[in-house]
Amino acid sequence: MSPRATILEAARSVVGAKFKWEHPLYLVHSLTARCNARCGFCAWNPEFYDPKEQLSTEAIKQLYTDARAAGFLGLSIWGGEPLLHPDFTDIARHAHELGLVTHMVTNGFLLERKMDAIVPYLDRICISLDHPSSAHDEVRGIKGLFDKIVAGTKELRRLAPKKQIVFIYTLHKNNSDVASIQQMNALMQELGALVVYNGLREETAVADPDSKISHWAASQEQLLEAFTEISAAKKRGAPILNSQTHIKMMQKGPPEYRCHWPKFMLPIEANGDVVDCMHWGTRPMANLRTMPLAEVLKLPRVHALAGAEGEACHKCVSIHRVEISEVWRGNLEPLLSWRMLGQTQQPGAC
Repeated sequence: MSPRATILEAARSVVGAKFKWEHPLYLVHSLTARCNARCGFCAWNPEFYDPKEQLSTEAIKQLYTDARAAGFLGLSIWGGEPLLHPDFTDIARHAHELGLVTHMVTNGFLLERKMDAIVPYLDRICISLDHPSSAHDEVRGIKGLFDKIVAGTKELRRLAPKKQIVFIYTLHKNNSDVASIQQMNALMQELGALVVYNGLREETAVADPDSKISHWAASQEQLLEAFTEISAAKKRGAPILNSQTHIKMMQKGPPEYRCHWPKFMLPIEANGDVVDCMHWGTRPMANLRTMPLAEVLKLPRVHALAGAEGEACHKCVSIHRVEISEVWRGNLEPLLSWRMLGQTQQPGAC
C-alpha cells in the first residue's frame, strides 16, 4: 500500500512547482456522465459524448495508479453523478489505497446508500445545494432531494465526525437574496459543514447567448448584494469557505486574474478525454484509450496551458480557479480560509 499524500508532501510539491514546473498534481475525473438530476443550469453538454463510452473500471484504476506513480497527490471525482457508477466502492477503495487524497462532488441523493464507501475511502465530500429548503428540488429536478441531503449529511456526520463536508451553493437569479443566504449559513451551522458560494460557470469554447446558463444568471446587482452579505456573514463567523479575495472580486463583476489552475489540475472526462480547459468538451488534448497518462503529461498543450496562454484566460468565475491562481501569484489571504478545511465544524455551533 502506498503512503497517503501528506500536507508536507503537497507543500513541497507546490513550492517546487513554483520554480520548476513539471506537470499537474491533482486529477479531476468525471467518473461517469450518467446523472439522475436535471439541473436547469448544468454546464455539461450531453452532446459531448455518449455516456456508454465511459472508461472501464480497470482503465479507471490504471489511470489512478499511473497518476500516483507520476507524483499526483489528489483526486477529485465528479460526474455526472459519481455515486451512480456501479463500481464506485471498488474505485474509491483503490484511490485510497494508492494514497491519493480523494474528494468527491455529489448531488447527495445517494449519500445514505453509499456510506460503506464514503466513510472509509473519501477524504472530503462536496454536496451541491442551491437553496436551504425543498426549493432546491425544483432546480435539480429530483423530488425529495433536499430531505435526502439533510438526512444523509446528518448520518455522515454521525458515522464520521471529523469528515470534511463542504456544500456548494451556486448563486443564480432565484437564490441570491439575503434571506436565502442567511438561512443557508444557519443550516450549515446546524449540520456542522462548510459552504462555498459560487457563480454560474461556463467552461465551453464558445459562449452561447441562448444557453441555459444565461437564463439562470443573476444580475451583477444581485451578486453584489449576495456577496456583500456573504462577506459580512463570514466576518461574523459563519462557516463560509470563500476567501475575502474571491468575495471582493465577485462583488465587482466577473473576476479578472491570471489563471494558474492548469498548473495544478488535469481534467479527464468519463470517456477518457483529456480536457483542454479553454475548449472544454469541444477540443480534447488526447484520449486515454490511445495515449497513456505518462505521454499525456509530455504534450505541448499541457505545458502551454500551464504557461502564458493559460494565464491569459480568466473566463472561469469558479472560486477554485480564482483562489489557487491568487495564491500562486503571492496573495496568501485565501490560505486563511483553506485552513477551515482542517477544522471540523461542530453541529449547532455559531
